[in-house]
Amino acid sequence: MNLIDFVKERAKEFRNKVFLCEGEISLTYQEFDQVTDRMAAGLQSLGLKKRDHAAVLFPNSLDTLLCYFSIIKAGGTVIPINSLYTPREIAFILNNSEARFLLAASRFQIAIEGIKPQVSNLNLAVFREDDKSILKAVERLAPAAGSFKPVDLSSEDKAIIFYTSGTMGQPKGVMLTHGNFTFSGPNIARSYGLKKNDLTLAVLPLVHVFAVASPVFGSLSSGGTVVILERFQAEAVLQAFENYRITWFPGVPTMFNYLYQASERGASNISSIRMGLSGGAPLSVELLKNWEKQFKAQILEVYGLTESTGLVTANPVQGIRKVGSIGLPVFGVQTRLIDQEGMDVTCGEVGELIFKGPNATQGYWKLPEQTAESIRDGWVYTGDLARQDEQGYFYIVGRKKDLIITGGYNVYPREIEEVLYAHPAVYEAAVIGVPDEVKGEIPKAFITLKPGQQTSEGEIIEFCKANLAPYKIPRRVEIRSELPKSSTGKILNRELRKEG
Repeated sequence: MNLIDFVKERAKEFRNKVFLCEGEISLTYQEFDQVTDRMAAGLQSLGLKKRDHAAVLFPNSLDTLLCYFSIIKAGGTVIPINSLYTPREIAFILNNSEARFLLAASRFQIAIEGIKPQVSNLNLAVFREDDKSILKAVERLAPAAGSFKPVDLSSEDKAIIFYTSGTMGQPKGVMLTHGNFTFSGPNIARSYGLKKNDLTLAVLPLVHVFAVASPVFGSLSSGGTVVILERFQAEAVLQAFENYRITWFPGVPTMFNYLYQASERGASNISSIRMGLSGGAPLSVELLKNWEKQFKAQILEVYGLTESTGLVTANPVQGIRKVGSIGLPVFGVQTRLIDQEGMDVTCGEVGELIFKGPNATQGYWKLPEQTAESIRDGWVYTGDLARQDEQGYFYIVGRKKDLIITGGYNVYPREIEEVLYAHPAVYEAAVIGVPDEVKGEIPKAFITLKPGQQTSEGEIIEFCKANLAPYKIPRRVEIRSELPKSSTGKILNRELRKEG
């Protein structure tokens, strides 16, 4: 099944039930289907064709999701771009994805105009006026658009390409299909026990699969309601819990920590919450217990990645929940733990977690070698190390790669290092993740200087601010006379980790 049919079936089933809500604006399932039909028709009249790539550059908003589903209905593939990205980072995504269209908030117009000479493939950019919706912006450019013309799409056609931080210093596009989402949406709803009367918050960034798969597709599959918040602020989230009577909240451990601290400072009605859903990074046992005592609701730890359309394992809603565990494989997904030779490890031993199923990505956009390395015989190699107990529950113990997870965002050191090397005073650079009580980890940079050059920690951080999204910026910079190296001259990051 493709997502056009999937949305229309949900609209027919849940008709007048509210699907999306932002502030005072809400759309029922039927209204959402009708509005995205209109917008898709406008995009088609502007030249968007089957399998065209169309980028979306918005902070969290109702319009973000209208763009996603309208592009998909018009036959295109969505390219989400993080609204925190600098012009340099935006230009890379636009070029690498070969996006022909861009739908964006007006605040990004100057930045896009500045990089447009570098992005030759971009044919049309549509900007939303501040006091109007993106639908109006599209219809202003396409006033004579006819009715929506359904596109013949299969479950294997690409729906969204999510860009994640890449090991070689540049983001890589993870291709997810219509079939990935039509499988994962109902599977998420089943795994979390979602019902029609459930309300959730989409406050995780909608450029990440966790936000799109769990609150959006989970709710779409169960008839639930999604309340959209532009950004995470603990007090605003607690107020939304009270105002909308939110029943479940998906977030990363940092968010649960902020919510716990904020709830202790002030009174709010949080009695509607029945479940927190934690993913993206390990959740401390102490925080879980404190949060559950304060909110009188359980937290389920789950595990997924972009390549899995958001979910591989989860603690069961009904049944045994094991604190510190990422749970059991979800319906229809196979898992294994393997050693370096590809052989299954025995119970209790650590191995690399791999999975296969209808949720698995097709691979990485324009990266055939990385695709072949990560997907073998249908199995997706996650790079995460885990162990499994006698009851089949998984426990993540580490990562094979140097991934830094800071506040739920994935950051690879190489991308930061590339920016550091662009600074005129920097001779060598290395970045590691160091523990942080609030964000889990933060990037720390080590640099050496070119002969005769001088700089400071503050200057390096300011330089990074101009070239990196905020969550990628090193919070600490240590200037050294030399960095530890192997006999071949390779910088030894593992030695830096020992020193912190």
